[in-house]
Amino acid sequence: MIRAEEVQSNLEPEFPSFAKSLVRSHVGSCFWMGLPGMFCKIHLPRKDTMIILEDESGHQFHVKYYSDKTGLSAGWRQFCSVHNLLEGDVLIFQLVEPTKFKVYIIRANDLTELDGALGLLNLDAHTKQSDAEDAEIGITACKSTKRKRPKSLPLAVVQKKNKRSGLQTNLGQPAEQSENDSEEVGSEVLEGFKLSVPTIQFKDITSFENFSILVGDLVIDSELSEDIRNKYFKLCCSQNSFLHENIIQGINFKLIVGTISETVNIADAIRACKLTTSQDEFDSWDKTLKAFDLLGMNVGFLRTRLRRLVNLAFESEGAADARRYVEAKMERAQTEDEIRNLEAKLAELKDTCKTFGVEIESLQSQAETYELRFEEEVQASW
Repeated sequence: MIRAEEVQSNLEPEFPSFAKSLVRSHVGSCFWMGLPGMFCKIHLPRKDTMIILEDESGHQFHVKYYSDKTGLSAGWRQFCSVHNLLEGDVLIFQLVEPTKFKVYIIRANDLTELDGALGLLNLDAHTKQSDAEDAEIGITACKSTKRKRPKSLPLAVVQKKNKRSGLQTNLGQPAEQSENDSEEVGSEVLEGFKLSVPTIQFKDITSFENFSILVGDLVIDSELSEDIRNKYFKLCCSQNSFLHENIIQGINFKLIVGTISETVNIADAIRACKLTTSQDEFDSWDKTLKAFDLLGMNVGFLRTRLRRLVNLAFESEGAADARRYVEAKMERAQTEDEIRNLEAKLAELKDTCKTFGVEIESLQSQAETYELRFEEEVQASW
């Protein structure tokens, strides 16, 4: 987003613009592009209409804009496919005509380590758009059939003068751009959220009761269970700061929610680990935390604890003997369980044997009498 902001700052200010960081719902699954609600309210038509998206090469694409849902759908899949857009890319939309956007693409080529964080989180899209809608719209002037990923837009390109008349300027603030951002199809955008109070320093937090998790101008408490929030509060207290306060600006709030939740889960797993915990598990936790660290999450103290535990469990003198001791105890316990199971089975077989013995004794005299009668019949003369 920092690079995108640099590009956006070089655009002519007379044309309103905003930046969008792409998430899964934009480029996969439902192919829905939600636009900032305040931007749409000020600059776009109040009814459903066709919007033109023009890329850096001048190729134009027609997509359907839904005013009540403040988003793009039919035709958006084609735009994504032609430009090979991926999660993590950033788009800058510049409104150069009442229903025409100039779109600049900022590639996330050198942010590959963040892909691990994105893949680890559950960013389920709650919207479904019919793929059949894409058949309504065609590409006007793009004949390219290759899926080769183009390079990021150079800053010089966006310094060109765009000409337009009769369009008011309103760049808006980042908070306005994120407000009512319709990542979901429907009018209940960001339902359950509330505007934040003025920024609070962590030192002002006196108890869990007045602890709230703010992302930009939104309080996301409703997205997390009370148990997760309580544990996250304790983690923040241990560092005397909000762990997410330096997270990269512009990241989708659902990614931040998932990051916080997974951080709490990993902290719980670290507390519950044993000498028998495998190194693969430790490595998996550290890989996830490293990705969160790249996002700006303060998880360094957890990674430090992990390194100490790995050193004690696998690398320090006596670690192998200690692990073997614990493993031997577990194996002995398993063997003792097997012995108890066998003893129980043996006792059961002995009881069964006794039952057969009682039955034999009770039937013995009668069986012998019938056996004699049978033998007499066998030996009788013809």
